[in-house]
Amino acid sequence: MSGVNQLNIYNGDETLEFTNVLKSKWNKIHDESTVFRYKIDKIGEKMLDKYFLQLNPDRCLKRRIPELIENIMQPFDIDKFNFNKVSKEEVMFTFTSKDNDTHTILVNVSPISRYHSLLCPFVNECLPQVMTEDSLKLTLDLLFLMQDRELRIGFNSLCAFASVNHLHYHLLFEKTTLAVETADVQHIKGNLYKIDKYPVPAFCFEVQKETCNTTTREIFMLLKYFLDHSIAHNILITNKRSSGKFDKDVARVFIWVRKSTSGVKNFTAFNVAVCELSGWFPIFSEEAFNTLKPEDLEKELRKWSIDNFNDKIFDQIKTLF
Repeated sequence: MSGVNQLNIYNGDETLEFTNVLKSKWNKIHDESTVFRYKIDKIGEKMLDKYFLQLNPDRCLKRRIPELIENIMQPFDIDKFNFNKVSKEEVMFTFTSKDNDTHTILVNVSPISRYHSLLCPFVNECLPQVMTEDSLKLTLDLLFLMQDRELRIGFNSLCAFASVNHLHYHLLFEKTTLAVETADVQHIKGNLYKIDKYPVPAFCFEVQKETCNTTTREIFMLLKYFLDHSIAHNILITNKRSSGKFDKDVARVFIWVRKSTSGVKNFTAFNVAVCELSGWFPIFSEEAFNTLKPEDLEKELRKWSIDNFNDKIFDQIKTLF
């Protein structure tokens, strides 16, 4: 990828302005190139009770057709679209981690909102969209490095509305506090919590910056259970917000287990992936944007909740820790 900026994220002098540089490069590509499938200029926004709605019909109409996904461990297919096939204009940064592995940050050419980007860890290894412990640690390092209260990092597993079967995370920037970030959490054990008073229950880990490696291993124990049992999942990585305060040194990792979806995505008013589960709803229809009520959103979210979460899955998960 000649001509792409190289960025070593472990060099403190270079990373002080990382967020500003990312946003500047994103804007330049958005405004001066033709790589985006549509422009993010004027998106309707509103709060609906505690939920944040954005009107973005272009994301439904103009995005790349998602890949056909049949199972949570579907192998990578070199003949399908993957992030090694993108144009060089889409690449904002490549960077290396301590072991000299190469990672890429791309613009998302079908963005949910401004600055929506993709982190593609170990991009040349052609890994399927199955979270790895190393890639999870990388995203947490990036979150702590950037110290940006607008940044959230999302992950959709296969059979949980992932569109591309090539390992990637969504980098999303939004000023609004999301519903899940203020939800009550119940302490279970150690760094493990769960949220119950929410349309779809979730596990939650609190990750202290200084003990990130240990907690990452614990999180991956949980994810391995999901993978071993073919349980689809969506993950939001965000800084802790408590009593309105933003903690740059503590992350929360919300993990939803959910009913699987297979085949190609079926667009209606909205899909239920990591954004929607967190309380952020990109809406595809102006009519839906104007008429949806909070109970409509919650009803759709609950459709994807696993029926035996508390009776079986939660009890089994507790034995892992």
